[in-house]
Amino acid sequence: MNNGLYAAFLGMRARQRTLEVQANNIANASTTGFKAERLMYGSVEAIEQGSETQQGLVSGVTTTHKTDFSQGSIRETGRNLDVAINGDGFLQIQTQQGARYTRAGNLTLDATGQLVTKNGDLVVGQNGPITVPKGGELSIGKDGSLSVDGNNFEKLKIIRFENPVNALQKEGSSLFSLTGEEQPQDDAKSSVLQGTLESSNINSVTEMAAMIKNNREFESLQRSISLMMNDLGRKISSEIGRI
Repeated sequence: MNNGLYAAFLGMRARQRTLEVQANNIANASTTGFKAERLMYGSVEAIEQGSETQQGLVSGVTTTHKTDFSQGSIRETGRNLDVAINGDGFLQIQTQQGARYTRAGNLTLDATGQLVTKNGDLVVGQNGPITVPKGGELSIGKDGSLSVDGNNFEKLKIIRFENPVNALQKEGSSLFSLTGEEQPQDDAKSSVLQGTLESSNINSVTEMAAMIKNNREFESLQRSISLMMNDLGRKISSEIGRI
């Protein structure tokens, strides 16, 4: 094995994975409640085994990624069914696959008056799915309490995790499911802000700049492989010429 070619290949593979993550981040820059994926580079080393002895050390680069749960900016919408969570909490919702968690608070009412997400999943309160009484305007307090015409009838179930990076895994653009590493607990510290939404935590300018840098590194590694392959081809031709 050519150690230089293998190391360059690992570098290109890492940059390709980086490009995929960056492209997905940029595509969701305007998605409500979206949390960016952040890549972490690591080194890998392997001993190349010969028939009798170790023949050398091969090194390269690998990538892993994790979700960045930092809060995005909160913008006012004036719509009474929009909510943002100021703090570390998540809305609990009920999907066909079971309980899920989200920061996307662009809610609506279905035909039966139940509070649902934009995808039609049920928003969960302290007593289960929430049905909003007819005949008045819904008010949502900072503690998540729900009332119509001053009459409280339910409270949003706001959940938190000690370590969401380990506790949650992403499903789609703004849903999270449990990994089994940690159980959810009620969140008494976060506040609910009616008439607002949380933007994604993507900085499009920074992300684009990082993508351009990553593309340049990929192209540089690609050129290195081309040069090494050309050199290898010349050596093979030279050896064949001697036979």
